[in-house]
Amino acid sequence: MRIIDYFSEDSVMFINSEDKHEVLSLMVAQAAKLGFIPNEEEFKNSIFERESIMSTDMGWQVAIPHAKLDDIPKFFVIPAILSKKSDWGAGNKQTVNLVFLIGGPAGSQTDYLKILSKVTLVVRNANRRKAILKAKTAQEVLAQFAGL
Repeated sequence: MRIIDYFSEDSVMFINSEDKHEVLSLMVAQAAKLGFIPNEEEFKNSIFERESIMSTDMGWQVAIPHAKLDDIPKFFVIPAILSKKSDWGAGNKQTVNLVFLIGGPAGSQTDYLKILSKVTLVVRNANRRKAILKAKTAQEVLAQFAGL
């Protein structure tokens, strides 16, 4: 399993917003535009419901919102670099600049954990994380995941 198989240049986003709700809405809309999710509203509601239970702020300036639904055929990742620091609501006074939206089929916990593990492996590495934050193109973002 290679993490790069779950996203492409088209899925990488550069977002000029600090509003968590707007960031997530834009990312979900991109997932729908790319055909990853059959029901945009259902997926968005699932993402917001998950966030209301507990923030997906992982530390390291990273949030990983996620949802698994029966009608999503395969896993996908939408990476976003935020030009403005966002308070993700974790209550830890840290901000988020990198967001990785993960979606996939319900009942595929093992695959989800593998994807989460690969994303975490990249963002825990300070050099890779800084390179993603400085990236100006999708290719620069994808390069940080090459070989994983």
